[in-house]
Amino acid sequence: MVPVDIAHHVKEAVLEVTWDDGSVSRLSAALLRGWCPCATCQGHSPGLRFHEPPAGVTIAELHEVGAYALGIRFSDGHDNGIYSWPHLRWIAAYGQQG
Repeated sequence: MVPVDIAHHVKEAVLEVTWDDGSVSRLSAALLRGWCPCATCQGHSPGLRFHEPPAGVTIAELHEVGAYALGIRFSDGHDNGIYSWPHLRWIAAYGQQG
């Protein structure tokens, strides 16, 4: 799965991803920050862990990383995570359950 459109809704602090299968994912900044895939947040052990994000966190900046991921800088200054398309899709499908 790859995105065909990505929209940042600033006022809602939401990233909206339209996938090539036609499905749409709405991912809040807090959800994305909580599931940051970087080694600082996730460590080096297997499995992913949700980390409670700072209150009111927003997306400050987005940039594409190659043709396979997004880099996100959050309002708290954190910008270490590279959000691959599969990771974003996983957050959309399972991450909302925390």
